[in-house]
Amino acid sequence: MTADDAPVLHEGPLRVLALVTDAFGGRGGIAQFNRFLLQALSRHPAVALRAMALTGDDRAAHPSEMTWSVPRNGKKVSFSGAAAAAAIRNPPHVLISGIVGFGPLAGALAAVSRARLVSIVHGVEAWTPGNAIDAFALRRSALVLAVSRITIDRLRSWSRIPEERFELLPNATDLSRFSPGPRPRELAGELRIGDADSVLLTVGRLSSAEGYKGHDRVIRVLSRVAESRPNVRYVISGDGDDRPRLEMLARSCGVADRVIFLGHVPDTMIPDLYRLADVFVMPSTGEGFGIVFLEAMASGCPVIAGNRDGSVEAVSGAERGWMIDPDSPEQLCGAIIAALEAGRFQDRAVGGVEAFSYERFQERVHWIVDNRLGR
Repeated sequence: MTADDAPVLHEGPLRVLALVTDAFGGRGGIAQFNRFLLQALSRHPAVALRAMALTGDDRAAHPSEMTWSVPRNGKKVSFSGAAAAAAIRNPPHVLISGIVGFGPLAGALAAVSRARLVSIVHGVEAWTPGNAIDAFALRRSALVLAVSRITIDRLRSWSRIPEERFELLPNATDLSRFSPGPRPRELAGELRIGDADSVLLTVGRLSSAEGYKGHDRVIRVLSRVAESRPNVRYVISGDGDDRPRLEMLARSCGVADRVIFLGHVPDTMIPDLYRLADVFVMPSTGEGFGIVFLEAMASGCPVIAGNRDGSVEAVSGAERGWMIDPDSPEQLCGAIIAALEAGRFQDRAVGGVEAFSYERFQERVHWIVDNRLGR
């Protein structure tokens, strides 16, 4: 750590302005990460936090210790103006940038307010160089928070940001929300899933830009899995522009009757989906981490992940976790059969997930505040 990167002591609270894509009222893994981060920061006794989101809900429940706003829902120019006004009116000591492509704005506001710039990176958005101006702002960050080691390594490979400017902050999950339990009969009935059916599950957007998640890989091996598990079903939760391609693939592979496309489901339904499943499988190649693995493990569900991306960091310590070459149908098929034979836990979480509890996450955030950001 250089002298410029050392923590700076301030009189009074450490004023933090966080600019994020979405958090409270948002959906998806990044929104959850942001919620946990903002909650942890707000609970630090020395932090005065103001957070602004590009999208979301002003009225969503959030910690009372922080100031939360969605100034111009989805309108980037208006959001930028509101963020600039907030930074000028009450200059922060620390400015957190969690919005891809907003590096130039965050860098300029940090310079004007003489704040320390902290950038957050998750996965593929940081693995290769993007916009040159955005990359310049990222390099100027006093601290970069990354959810996985692979993201740090791939970002450093092109940015040359010194190792000492990084802190690892893995994703977390809510162990009180995701918990083991019997197969939900009402949901199983709606989906026409019987007690004898073996259920595979993937939760994630069906975006053509995120084809790396591996839905197609699972569809291609289903007929082979069915040779030993005739009642296998594959439930896909999520929607997006890649759904028609995947539906066509299921038909061409002769497994359309085994694949259930749920489309978008409400967040309240997700815990029951994990309890419905026997195995969670997502043989991806581009995950920065993969919160869904943690959710499945917390629900007692064995997990299968690819061995080339940040999924490894979520699954490597799992009691019932398989990491396979995502481009090997043989390995994928073998792992699915092995996981089905091992079975899910009905009364406890998969061992290893406790390392990713919210409590551990908050401890890590508070350590970063105390040791890297100053008080």
